Amino acid sequence: MLKVLIVDDNALSRTDLKTMIIWESNGFYISGEASNGINALKLMEDELPDIVITDINMPLMNGIELIDYLEQHSPQVRIIALSAYDDFDYVRQSMKKGALDYVLKHQLDAALLLEILQAARSSILKYRNERDRQNEISVELSYGKAFLRQEFIHRLIEGSISNIDEIKSKLCSLDIQIDTESLIVTVAEIDDYRLIEEKFTPIEVDVLIKTLMDISIGILGEWEKSVIVHTSKGKFILIFSIGKTVSTMYIYNRIYTILNRIRSEIKKYLNITACFGVSKVCKEVLDLRQAYHEADSILKDKFYKGKNGIFIENTSSKLEEGFFCLDIKDEKAIYSALKNLDVKSVERLIEEVFKKISSLRLSSKSTQMICAELINIVNKVAKDTGIEISKLYISEDIPYNMIQKYETLMDIKDWILGLNKKLISILERTKIGGQLSEITKKAVGFIHRNYKTDFSLGDVADFVGVSNSYISRLFREECKMGFVEYLNHVRVENAKQYIENGELKLKEIVSCVGFNNYNYFFKVFKETTGMTPLEYEQICRS
Repeated sequence: MLKVLIVDDNALSRTDLKTMIIWESNGFYISGEASNGINALKLMEDELPDIVITDINMPLMNGIELIDYLEQHSPQVRIIALSAYDDFDYVRQSMKKGALDYVLKHQLDAALLLEILQAARSSILKYRNERDRQNEISVELSYGKAFLRQEFIHRLIEGSISNIDEIKSKLCSLDIQIDTESLIVTVAEIDDYRLIEEKFTPIEVDVLIKTLMDISIGILGEWEKSVIVHTSKGKFILIFSIGKTVSTMYIYNRIYTILNRIRSEIKKYLNITACFGVSKVCKEVLDLRQAYHEADSILKDKFYKGKNGIFIENTSSKLEEGFFCLDIKDEKAIYSALKNLDVKSVERLIEEVFKKISSLRLSSKSTQMICAELINIVNKVAKDTGIEISKLYISEDIPYNMIQKYETLMDIKDWILGLNKKLISILERTKIGGQLSEITKKAVGFIHRNYKTDFSLGDVADFVGVSNSYISRLFREECKMGFVEYLNHVRVENAKQYIENGELKLKEIVSCVGFNNYNYFFKVFKETTGMTPLEYEQICRS
């Protein structure tokens, strides 16, 4: 429905207009009424009408003045002028000022009013369609220009344009505010962009990129001449013109301040972080390719220095490209610490390994090789102690691919540490520590693979090829508990994991972990943990 404001100093005339037709049935409603132009403008501050029906002769601000004001400030409003006088001068002035139609009050009836209102509706719709079309054209031109800017900057950093006159012409036509001399290139990259792509839809990612660009452009407005473009996959290029400033330190401080503001704002509004690599001063625009590669190389310091950083000094040239692998002494020490459930020693040893990687600035190939060896140690301890390796990893993850998902050395180290701690936690819960004989390892492995089924000590003895009494004695010596006690312990620990996950009911868990009797499960669970399964479930939920 279209909103109509009635403006007339005569209350009777306003009432006649309001009752002349059934407004809502014809697609209109009266949004307000005023006794003069001043009061009408006050009402319009709260709600702008689509149509104004105004008298001409009014005190304070007459109809001609109101029409003049609306034409200047709200040209989208359609105006119908009314007058009690058949005065050509009024007609001429109102139509000249922008009134859609002029009607004498004594000639106005329901049919004429509806005819004029329908004409106003057509005029409004035509205006809106034209406005929307112009907006669409404007948006298309904006996107087109942004794309052309992006393509042009790409060509500059690729070094595919060598004609300085062509460069100057393009900078001017695309309204890119940078000079052709004294430039600094910054390469920016959103941290964990791969994880962002996995978490959000493509449309949501596009909105994030656009918002980041808008924030950056707003802040870059404080720099006299600069440009930013998005290249691909959360990576951006920023180019700063530095003019004739002599002090390089002053320039770097200013750039750092600008980049730091961008970094703070995207963290605040988008909850993401980014890293920035800043090149040295590039004397000519034709040298941008070299400056870009320098900034991109500096950005690689992110791997060692961590996320959410601004890197200016390049240390990545110190990368060790030679072959490197884990020292055999470190391997044995980590293996022994894991078997002995020594968390502190494991943490210390892994910290030392990663400090060595960082100090030597090892290449990504060497780093991945060492991480693969660390994963192998964890898998070997799990196998030697009868733990299913699948319990250490999320089902869809391939452990050797995980190290390629992380962007920094610190993230990789944290994941490796977490993997080791997870194994120790499982070993502690199943009380498997220290050195086990080959026979006991096989027996423990059999129990962990088959705890859900019904089997006896004799089944285990047959599997490992020894007598019942011998395997029973080995269990007490090496596992510090009898066979039945150990089996019940394994079943209870797995029951605790099911309860913690909260996916199954207690009665379902009983059969899942190998107990045949519900009451016996309760009895064993309380003897092992000191509480009933229901009490443990309540603790987990709280």
